[in-house]
Amino acid sequence: MSICLLDVSGLMYRAFFGTPSMQIDGKEVGALYGFRAELNNLLLRFKGTTFIATLDCAKKTFRNDIYPEYKANRPRMPEALLSQCLLIQDACEQSGCKIAKKVGYEADDIIASYVKHFQQSTDVIIVSGDKDLLQLLQFEHVQVYNPSKHRFIKNEDVIARYDVTPTQLLDLFSLMGDSADNVPGIPGIGIKTASKLINQYNSLDGLIANINRLPYTKMMQRVRDNIDKAVLSKKLIDLCYTVELDFDN
Repeated sequence: MSICLLDVSGLMYRAFFGTPSMQIDGKEVGALYGFRAELNNLLLRFKGTTFIATLDCAKKTFRNDIYPEYKANRPRMPEALLSQCLLIQDACEQSGCKIAKKVGYEADDIIASYVKHFQQSTDVIIVSGDKDLLQLLQFEHVQVYNPSKHRFIKNEDVIARYDVTPTQLLDLFSLMGDSADNVPGIPGIGIKTASKLINQYNSLDGLIANINRLPYTKMMQRVRDNIDKAVLSKKLIDLCYTVELDFDN
C-alpha cells in the first residue's frame, strides 16, 4: 500500500494563477479547470496509489493562539478563487480522493500526522511545493514531489539548497523566519548565516546552549538579542504530528 497526500491549497493557487480566466453561466471556473487537469496528471503518474486531499479548514489555527500576528499579513483569498473552493473539493471527491481536514489545523499538519501514522508501514508521496514540508524527508519512506518542477525533491536537493539536512530544516527556518507567514525569525539572518550556525551547533537548542560563547560581532549580537524570536518561530513552523484523524477510511 502507498498513499499520495495532496497539498490542495498549493495546487489550487497554482491552478488559479496559471490558468486563464474561464466562465460557465457567468461563474468563474478557471482554477477548477486547471486543478482538474493537474489532478488527472497526478492520478495517472501515481496510479494505484491511495489519494488523500488535505485542506486548510479555516484561517485561524492553534498557531494564532501562540502568536496572533501569524499570517496576519496575508491578503484575503481572491473572490474568484474562493468561489471555486467547494467545486475543487467536489472534484477531489469525484476523482476518488479522500478528503482530510480538521478545524484549528493547517493542511501541513494533516500531512505530517498522516506521515507519522503511516511512515513505518507505508510509502508516502507528498505533492507540494511548500518548503516547510521538506522536513518530512527525514522519514525513511517519504517522498516529496514538487508539481511545478515535475520532479521529486531529494535529500541531496535540500542539502544543496539549504546546506543542512531535512532533520535540521526546522531549526534553520526558525532562525530565518518566514515573511510570507509573518514568522519573525532573527532579523537580518539569511540562509548563509543560519546554515553556518546550525552546522556549527547542530540545532537551535545547541545554539542556545552556547549563546554566550558566540563571537562578539554585530551579527552575533543580533542573534543573542533575538534568540527568543527564533524560539517562537520554531513553535510556529513546527508541524503538528498528532492531529486526530480517521486513518482507516
